[in-house]
Amino acid sequence: MLLKNSLKQIGRTKARVISFLLLMILTVTFLSLGVNLWQASNKNMEEYEEVFTTIGVVNQKENTVKVTETWDASTKEYTYQDEPIYDSILPVSLLDFEGANYITPPEQRPFYGAYTPGIKIRPEELEEESVRNWVSIIEFMPYEDAIPTEPVKVKITRVLGGSRKEGEDIWFCAQYDDNPGLLKAGKTYITSIQPSFSPFSDAKYQSLPYAVPYNFTISNQMNKKGEKIKGENTYIQDWTEVTDQFYETKEGQNWEAIAEVSDQFIRYTFPVIPTNKTGLLMDFHQGNVSISQGRDITEEEYISGEKVCILPQRFAGRNELKVGDKINLRLYYSDYKRSASLSFFPSGGGILHYSLLNAKGEAYPVFEDSDYEIVGIYSGTNQNNNPTGYEIGNNAVVIPSKSVKNSDENNIADYGPMKSYTTSFQIKNGTTKEYMEKFQALGIDNLEISFYDGGYEKLASGMRNLKMVALILVAVSGVTTLAILFFFIFLFITKQKKRTAIERSLGMSKKECILSMLYGILGVISIGAMAGSFLGFKITGVVMADSVGGEELYSTAYSNWVNNSDKMAKLSTTGAGNDPVIPILLCLVVILMALLIAFFFMKNNLKAEPLGLLSKGEE
Repeated sequence: MLLKNSLKQIGRTKARVISFLLLMILTVTFLSLGVNLWQASNKNMEEYEEVFTTIGVVNQKENTVKVTETWDASTKEYTYQDEPIYDSILPVSLLDFEGANYITPPEQRPFYGAYTPGIKIRPEELEEESVRNWVSIIEFMPYEDAIPTEPVKVKITRVLGGSRKEGEDIWFCAQYDDNPGLLKAGKTYITSIQPSFSPFSDAKYQSLPYAVPYNFTISNQMNKKGEKIKGENTYIQDWTEVTDQFYETKEGQNWEAIAEVSDQFIRYTFPVIPTNKTGLLMDFHQGNVSISQGRDITEEEYISGEKVCILPQRFAGRNELKVGDKINLRLYYSDYKRSASLSFFPSGGGILHYSLLNAKGEAYPVFEDSDYEIVGIYSGTNQNNNPTGYEIGNNAVVIPSKSVKNSDENNIADYGPMKSYTTSFQIKNGTTKEYMEKFQALGIDNLEISFYDGGYEKLASGMRNLKMVALILVAVSGVTTLAILFFFIFLFITKQKKRTAIERSLGMSKKECILSMLYGILGVISIGAMAGSFLGFKITGVVMADSVGGEELYSTAYSNWVNNSDKMAKLSTTGAGNDPVIPILLCLVVILMALLIAFFFMKNNLKAEPLGLLSKGEE
């Protein structure tokens, strides 16, 4: 009866009620949109913090450039290259300044050359071809006296290392030597050769394998200051004559040593990358590779230096290794100048940039021999044959830096300045500007720092702008909603004091009078609140999709062979704001506010004496 009476009273002012209802729906829609956007923005920001990391990469700029020349016998011309010159190699400790607030401090990563006897570093069907195309250490005899400024036919008389064949004839040319020495017929010489295609146009030079000599006994060993350690080997020529008792001399022993270690390198050597966090490696940071079996190395394992590792899927499959197994790593040389991919190409090829003999003319000894537990296997390595340095490298095994207990100080094959593919660190997301301000205050001019956050700053900036819009919407629509509630309730309660007086005169209790007023008002307010809340909820989904949809989440500065924007596409249309609890709670809050305002006005109505109100004219 009370409900019917209340609805009847509301129905007498249809135009007023409909206008109010439409206004309620409109304002609550904007209020709901603002609240949902605020909640969605916060949730997205939390998700971005979990998903994205910001890493900085460091590059030391050269102080000057020197032009170097290289003779090419095939063109009878010199070629010229720019060689960067550094006054000194800056230490990574320069980046340890107050206020840097690193999550993971800067590291200048070497890569280690490691071997495991019997390990398969390439598919079995490619083994023979790969070894044959690698460096071979040979003794040879020329057929006639000649200076090899053009290809000279020689016979291989002995193979100390590699897979060339004894008795095989080859074209021999000192292609990059502008003043080679004389080769005498009938005499035996030793050298290391790298097979390649003949660049000479004469058809006869295509009839036999073509090889260029190199002297890999000349050590390039360095210390951690970037200074070359003076060696005992002072040979300049790329070959030397084999005389009686030659292998009893120091030079002969050097050639035997390089033959042995070269065979070890081509058959069993693979790179090992020590790091303090997997995410500091660009291939992992960009999502080009990811853990496919097992797990990543944990932060605790990095800190404590546990003997654990992750390795590539193809490498594991070829050697029947699985998560939980152990692999023996014998580390015997380190390279602080390049990343692993510049020596061990992702395609499976590679290049040796230096001798594997130390300054004493001996093979680098193993400085760390340990068994590592395989905790994870990663997949997705790119097969690029033109590496930029940011790739993970073929067969690369990743280990905690602190797991290497012994120093590699006497095993550094090459050392160079900090480069963006070897030196990196992690800072908190969104603090790049603050970091750079503090770094620039140090006045270090020849260090460049670049940041890669996977698109965090772009997305976070959008979310911050969206939060500002949401705040404005909540403030404006909240005030408007309150104003409309006050106005509507004022019209339907305060302006109807006489109705309350009549109802009380007819014997209705104060409670019944309150209910008579509330039923109709709350019915209209509830419809408007529910419709507006859920309409705003639906619009939020559309706005969020438009706000973050289609963003490129990863920098592709290092990856010109792949577009990484699809690797995190699930974040582009995140449903973080689509929480149905929000519109329900908002609807209840609006109804509660209406109740409080209504009770405030009804309290004044009920205070007045009915007879006094009835004796007055209609208000």
